[in-house]
Amino acid sequence: MRVTRRQLRRIIKEELHREIAVSAEPHRCFGGGMVPFGSDECVADIEMRIEDSTALRNSCDTRTDSRDYHNGILKVLRRDLRSSRKENILLHAPDENQV
Repeated sequence: MRVTRRQLRRIIKEELHREIAVSAEPHRCFGGGMVPFGSDECVADIEMRIEDSTALRNSCDTRTDSRDYHNGILKVLRRDLRSSRKENILLHAPDENQV
């Protein structure tokens, strides 16, 4: 049986989605609900947390332990946001047949 490029791309895309669904840890939103990591809700929740943490950090005096603490939290949140955006792109990649 011969597989076309289009069929091969579809198979690879389906496998990537299956791997993401199995390996991805769920994300607990601020409200307590669980959503898949990389989903639109996950990305929005992390962005909201970054905005909130930035406001808290900016309210601290410079060169204080509190400001350092919030900078650490922001570093982790930004890393999580980058990862979740990558997952989101894979989840919402357009099908070649639709383009």
